Amino acid sequence: MRTITSQQIHRFFINAMVADALGVPVEFNVRDTYHVHGMTGHGTYDQPVGCWSDDSSLTLVLAENLVHHGNPTTLMQRFVAYLQEGDYTPLGTTFDVGSSTSRAIMNFIKGKPAEQSGDRSEYDNGNGALMRLAPLAFALVNEPTLTARLRQERDYTTTTHGHQRSVIASTIYVELLRCLLRGVTLSAALDTVHRLMAQCDFDRDEYDYFDRIWDPHFVQTPVTMIRSTGYVVDTLEAATWLNLTATSLQELILRAANLGEDTDTVAQIATCLYSAGHPDAQVPGEWSDQLIHTDEMDRIITEFADHFATTIE
Repeated sequence: MRTITSQQIHRFFINAMVADALGVPVEFNVRDTYHVHGMTGHGTYDQPVGCWSDDSSLTLVLAENLVHHGNPTTLMQRFVAYLQEGDYTPLGTTFDVGSSTSRAIMNFIKGKPAEQSGDRSEYDNGNGALMRLAPLAFALVNEPTLTARLRQERDYTTTTHGHQRSVIASTIYVELLRCLLRGVTLSAALDTVHRLMAQCDFDRDEYDYFDRIWDPHFVQTPVTMIRSTGYVVDTLEAATWLNLTATSLQELILRAANLGEDTDTVAQIATCLYSAGHPDAQVPGEWSDQLIHTDEMDRIITEFADHFATTIE
């Protein structure tokens, strides 16, 4: 019988936040023009060492929302507090907020329903929903009904990203995390989720955008063919490839940070996948010691870890 302990969940969050913080200073840098060896500061946003971005902030928002049995509307209310008041941030101010996420929050403020606040344009398929959805996998780990899982994966995505491609990416990501949390290997999880997606009522043309991650030979793809942009398909591919090719969490995070472009998000999502499949893995102490902590962050992680520690059914 497999258990998910509060300590493992706490470690999951810290690993992901460290990966985010490690990628922040080099975000948007061009691959092979720099090299990250560990935690640094300043750089792209001139933030101090250990400062995490919107990836972690919005993940904390979702975690708190789930603990308090919230819904997409209460999630968006918390997003408003994040954007306007600097809640859920490491230093009390927001930075690196995606344009699609910002527009969605403003749409909600202007009266749009939460689940309809995300733009439906094909050009709004950034990774801003994907990067915050990991806590949902813990909430759904013992949910046996696919329809119920799909509804939550969709509704928590369309608050900020309404196009079907983003919903598909979110579904794949959360379902992969759920499989990994349940003790399935990554290769088996990819097979399981591939079969599961065939049961979903998604547009076939949209589903085809994700073909590469199902290919058994994807692991052999050279790094030169891995794109690490903020486009949701690129991000999911890069994170999956990193998990297929890295031999340790430390290696995975450093390789992610050195891919260039959307370094913080790719590193964070890749780390979530790795940590789900390796619940005892943890980042080097010298990295975690430099992570900025806030009372709010520590409270949310502790409450979430205590609430969602469970035995797999």
